Amino acid sequence: MNRISFKQLAVLFIVTRVCTEMIVIPGELIRYGADRFWAVLAAKPIVLLLFLPMLFFTARFKDEGLFPPAVRRGRAFGIAVGVPFIVVLFAITLETLIDLQLYISDVILDSMLFITGAAVISAAAFYGAVKGFSAISRSAIFALGIFAVLILLIGITCSDKAELKYLYPSFVRDGEYFLRAMLSEVSACGELLIFAVFCGRIVKKPRLAVYYYLAAVLVILEGLTLLYNLILGPYLTTVEYPLYYISSMSDIVLFQRLDGIDAVVWVLCGIIKLALLLAAAGEIFANLGNDQKHPRQKLLLLLYTLLLLASAYFVGTDKMLYDRFEAVMHSAVPLAVAGTLIPLIVLIAGKKRQGAKGGANEKS
Repeated sequence: MNRISFKQLAVLFIVTRVCTEMIVIPGELIRYGADRFWAVLAAKPIVLLLFLPMLFFTARFKDEGLFPPAVRRGRAFGIAVGVPFIVVLFAITLETLIDLQLYISDVILDSMLFITGAAVISAAAFYGAVKGFSAISRSAIFALGIFAVLILLIGITCSDKAELKYLYPSFVRDGEYFLRAMLSEVSACGELLIFAVFCGRIVKKPRLAVYYYLAAVLVILEGLTLLYNLILGPYLTTVEYPLYYISSMSDIVLFQRLDGIDAVVWVLCGIIKLALLLAAAGEIFANLGNDQKHPRQKLLLLLYTLLLLASAYFVGTDKMLYDRFEAVMHSAVPLAVAGTLIPLIVLIAGKKRQGAKGGANEKS
């Protein structure tokens, strides 16, 4: 079994969240002004509260993910809680694939057919998922290093364009926008569902991965929001991909193609996120099959990936359907169902079964 440390898992989560910031969060949800600073700050305690059942679960069932205890409760019970969980996981994977392909079409290859780009991305992510959890983790560390260098270069090359007058003290000015932005920030932490699947693979103290992740992401997102405001100011609301646009403003000869490097980094992070989500699906298939080396696991994962590709084409090429899908995904409801309700049900069911066994032992 591939095992990693909680720090490696935290890096994985950070990379996937940074990817979401670049390619998934709609441009209209990154407005000029102080509102998003408060939305990001308010979202993190809410995410922690949502995942408290999962954190309690790791304390109760050490060295196990969510589904082995559920299957021990009964195969039918395991499937009953596994199906809605994997539906939400599928939706998050689908959203990532669609938005990554749209990002590629918008900033790299505008002539690429949707199905062609999505197929290439899916194939790369499937390969990463098959290579395993540890291999994905090593790739994430590499990607995060590139991200750090990229932000440093953007800071150096665009420092002369920063306008301090764009910053002003303010509280929430638009309550509706604040609520939408906060819900989107909560929804964007869907990668934490992977924690429910892989927490048994963490060497020790798996809960620390969540704490490190939330703290690091809070600092990164507030820093990026500050960067957006300092350089773009009121023009921020007109830009779909703020960091890509900022990197394209570089006027130092050596870094004039910084926007191209920027795009490649986000595509790499997107593929890592997709590979991790696919690996989580494969792990669930193995758990529900009650066999970590199930011979049909790769076949099931391949079929799952093909279904993902077909769904991406169906949803991603229909604007009305895509907008409705995005509205649901940014409502935080799917995350609450899979991240809060299902772990709570498994946790309670496990305690009930333990209580029943205890009573039977006393009678005997």
